[in-house]
Amino acid sequence: MHKFPDTIIRSMQQSGAMTTCVPVEYSDGSWESTVFFELSGDECEFDRLILSTTRSPLGINLEAELIEHASASVVMLRFEILTQPEDPLAGEVLIVPGLGDVQFDTLESLSRQKYLKFYFSDDRYNVIHSQQLVLSDRERLGYSQILEEVISRDALIRLTGKYDAMAALGEIVDHYDVRAT
Repeated sequence: MHKFPDTIIRSMQQSGAMTTCVPVEYSDGSWESTVFFELSGDECEFDRLILSTTRSPLGINLEAELIEHASASVVMLRFEILTQPEDPLAGEVLIVPGLGDVQFDTLESLSRQKYLKFYFSDDRYNVIHSQQLVLSDRERLGYSQILEEVISRDALIRLTGKYDAMAALGEIVDHYDVRAT
């Protein structure tokens, strides 16, 4: 892959996201959730340099958290790439499985796939580094448990008639806006 797929580029541009995690179909016909980092701007200059010159895998920390909003469940995936141990490259992705297939499939794939692929690009979406991480049984089980909890929790919210995935997502995104300023 020399460049991010067009659908990923369009999605990132429309949402303003610099990091995303979505299922991607590979040439062997398999679908796997994959992480894409777009590194533009001056604040990413050092990370771009490290990622474009390294030939070995960098350390990666994964975190997943269920955010229990009153209107819907939202899952936050956080990826830290150890480009600089004291200042890692970090990206967060918000997933609302109740919004539809892609959101749900992302978590479902993470619960069963053995590897998680990462692609890093410059500001033109040209791939400057890629690597994969082995997902342990414990990590896959964690994603599976989060997905089961989301399904159960959202079913109860739907029974009350108060399910509103966009309201939950909007409130959480507003929190990110406040945090960034």
